[in-house]
Amino acid sequence: MGYTKEELRLIWLDSFINLEYKHKKFLYDAFSHGETVSGVLEKHKDEIVSATGDGQYASLYNSANKEYMDFVVSGLSRNGVKAVTIDSEGYPELLKNTDIPPLVLYAKGDTSLLKSETFSIVGSRKNVPVSLATAKTFTEKLCAAGYTVVTGIAEGVDATVLETAISCGGRAISVVAGGLNNVYPAQNRTLLERVTENGLAISEQPPEVKPMPYMFPVRNRIISGLSKGMLLISGGLKSGTVYTVETALSCGRDVFAVPYGVGVESGAYCNKIIKDGAMLADCPEDILSYYGKETEETADREYTGEERAVIEALKDGSLHIDKICEKTGVSVADAMRILTVLEIEGKIYKAGNNVYGRLSR
Repeated sequence: MGYTKEELRLIWLDSFINLEYKHKKFLYDAFSHGETVSGVLEKHKDEIVSATGDGQYASLYNSANKEYMDFVVSGLSRNGVKAVTIDSEGYPELLKNTDIPPLVLYAKGDTSLLKSETFSIVGSRKNVPVSLATAKTFTEKLCAAGYTVVTGIAEGVDATVLETAISCGGRAISVVAGGLNNVYPAQNRTLLERVTENGLAISEQPPEVKPMPYMFPVRNRIISGLSKGMLLISGGLKSGTVYTVETALSCGRDVFAVPYGVGVESGAYCNKIIKDGAMLADCPEDILSYYGKETEETADREYTGEERAVIEALKDGSLHIDKICEKTGVSVADAMRILTVLEIEGKIYKAGNNVYGRLSR
């Protein structure tokens, strides 16, 4: 992969993983005056030593050569990783204009998606069943409307969004906290590989970096910064989604949230931000109409009398199949058949062992 001189300087600088962002930013700004890397280091030696110490300065200065640069670039190439720097043509403008944009994004997959129309969907790892069904519905509709969906790689909502986007032929970007060679949680490594084959995976960290706790909230600013808007599917009052939403608001992004009933802990933060001014979204059309997106609505097929009865029985909340049969007069065998069809069509969702609920759509 060929890189410009400006890109190579940033890739070199970002390879020093123990160097704080503020110090990298200082050196990056100094590079903009056209001096060589070694020239900048010599000119600002006292400031760098004062801020980072003699040892860090020596590491920087002794590595300011072509041999080290070739070593770093070849390492990325071996891992199938492309570096997209803040000076690269393919760097996303929305992210560049945030307060603390990553100097380098490490990417696997289709990097052109960084320039596509993006929308973030986030939520908790632990959810009530309707939350994951809702995440699937919103993802399908937003992908169908042409959005690239952006999320993390955690269990729960993140995984549902990515799996849905892949299965429906949509486009997705997964933003991970550690390096792309160190996926967390490890059980989602296969999912991330599927994302790289069908979409894009990115990280602010070089591939070999292991994820540390502080990297997760820092990562969330990238999810927020990449997109014009964000949808919160679920989140408790102390959920990690709180920071993600706060960074979206600080970036001036549009924030939507799915509403929940009283007492649903995993939806408490959704309700709070709606009270605070976030836009309520109980169906994908709430988002699409806000942006003036034309949607091709497929009219409901003609339901049978028994199917309509089952749908109507679930209008006030989820029910066990025995209760559904009691309310509709439909046999258990016929109810199972009807519920299976309606679930496949996305009209209802499975809320537990033989318990079903109706989706708002």
